[in-house]
Amino acid sequence: MNRQSIQDLPRTVPVIVLPGVTLFPNALLPLFIFEPRYRSMLEEALGTERMLAVAMPCDEEESEIQPIGGVGLLRACIRNDNGTSNLILQGVSRVRFTAYEQLQPYRIAHIEPLASEDGERGNLESQVTRLHALCASFKEKGIEIPLQFEAYLNQITDIGVITDLVASTLLVDSDIRQKLLAELEIPKRLSLLLEALTSQLS
Repeated sequence: MNRQSIQDLPRTVPVIVLPGVTLFPNALLPLFIFEPRYRSMLEEALGTERMLAVAMPCDEEESEIQPIGGVGLLRACIRNDNGTSNLILQGVSRVRFTAYEQLQPYRIAHIEPLASEDGERGNLESQVTRLHALCASFKEKGIEIPLQFEAYLNQITDIGVITDLVASTLLVDSDIRQKLLAELEIPKRLSLLLEALTSQLS
């Protein structure tokens, strides 16, 4: 995403805390909203910037959350007769939670947008080629992959976007996904992703 769009993020956003769920920039995340506190949160988001942050808890009680999460834009919202809602959230940016305007009934966080960094690039082209080969290996093993994933992947030239798309689609370990979300340097993120996918396939 470009720097201008990062600068346009709101100062504060409501936060939905979900174990094992990571929202990467550009990824689409389907959500089912049923808890009363998150129904109220959804109403606030729909009435303002239509943005939510997604964060993983550090413990079962959700007394603390990971300091880095993802902010997404509500692309679709289907309300059900029983008061629940089905959402599609599109990732917009990595963010750091710097303070909280409220904690109950749900968190509203002050956010600091985090942009990807080039870092020491080295021979990234060969690593990207390896990444494409690993993605193909998932398909060869019969692991279900979204139909549009392969075509979309082949169209992308931004390596940072590629790593985020692959991580959100193929990685099953939520701790590793969180580590990748928190890694701003693209070459380091790519190396971590390659290692994680190789391990997952073995």
